[in-house]
Amino acid sequence: VAEVPLRPRLAPGTYTVRWRVVSADGHVVPGATVFAVGDVTIGPPYLGGPGGGAGPAATSAWAVTARWIELVGIGGLLALILFRLLVWRYAWRPPPRMPGAQRDEALSWARDAWWIGFGVLALVALVGEACVLVVKTAASLGTSVWSALGDPAGIVRVLADTRFGDLLQVRTLALFVLFALGVWRFLAEYRTEDAPPPDRADGGLVAMLVMLVPALVALGSISAQGHASTTAMPALQVPVDALHAAMASAWVGGLAILAVFLLRLPRVAGEGGRLVGGLSLARFSGLAVIAVALLVASGVVRALGEMTSPADLWETSYGWTILVKVGLLAVAIALALSTRRIVTALRRAGGAPNTATLALVRRRAWVEVGITLVIVAFSALLAGQVPPIS
Repeated sequence: VAEVPLRPRLAPGTYTVRWRVVSADGHVVPGATVFAVGDVTIGPPYLGGPGGGAGPAATSAWAVTARWIELVGIGGLLALILFRLLVWRYAWRPPPRMPGAQRDEALSWARDAWWIGFGVLALVALVGEACVLVVKTAASLGTSVWSALGDPAGIVRVLADTRFGDLLQVRTLALFVLFALGVWRFLAEYRTEDAPPPDRADGGLVAMLVMLVPALVALGSISAQGHASTTAMPALQVPVDALHAAMASAWVGGLAILAVFLLRLPRVAGEGGRLVGGLSLARFSGLAVIAVALLVASGVVRALGEMTSPADLWETSYGWTILVKVGLLAVAIALALSTRRIVTALRRAGGAPNTATLALVRRRAWVEVGITLVIVAFSALLAGQVPPIS
């Protein structure tokens, strides 16, 4: 219920009441109504003056780009933690046989690369949250993005007076907790300049699990503020949407991380680097099958929760966006299955894969990353479109 107090003793004439509401799923819903005082003819609503602009639409380049940066930042942080927990630690259990110098080079480089990635993605996540807030403020107030950027009071209003703002605060707090834990862990890992021992290649199992919690909260809060929260079964759809985002992050982010590792490890640690890279590749390949299966299953459940009939797929813009996502995903999965056959052959052969094979797998991984990042862009667009069930 929106209530608008009226001034007493209004002069005879027609008056316009205009509003903008940030709905439960984050969409900005504008509207206007006209009333009259006295025996006068009701005219059309007056839509000029301050706040009369449309502001950036939920499907505008501003909004889609802001959500894309947000998803890449938070999803990338989650992928880093999962890669260290589920892939990198198993490449060293038991430690592969290699000269001590090569082992130390590989462990030191991997630790440095992981923390550089963490720092970069932390900055990307913060920038993404700031962009999302400013764009949402502009849409809520009906102004341009640049005007919203210079309106701190308007930004505070959106943060304090909307469900979107409440969840964004939760997400930002979770990110700051994650950054604080990261600083603590960084200082613990760099107490000496020596390479970490193989049994600590994962950065500490308990520490990584603790860091995983705020990363999942941050990603889950995006699902809690989106379309899934306003479906007929939000208790089911919100967790499924969060699972969908987490599996996409694990797959896409893991591919990018693996491609970097396969590029640099052989150069840093020679044959030992190829050996560890091959072990990491085999481990990730098996986990990727599970992630993609859960990604597809959760995507189907989410689509069923947002559509009224199969015809919505080709009769609505929301459905067409889903179809494009599915088409791109099919191409990425086909590449992944082709790569998995190569990985399976390497595992049967045993030993360290040669440089040419690692280069082939790395190129395929980058192609998959490129395709899936486009899918993420369409996911950001989908979040701004109105589902058929609405």
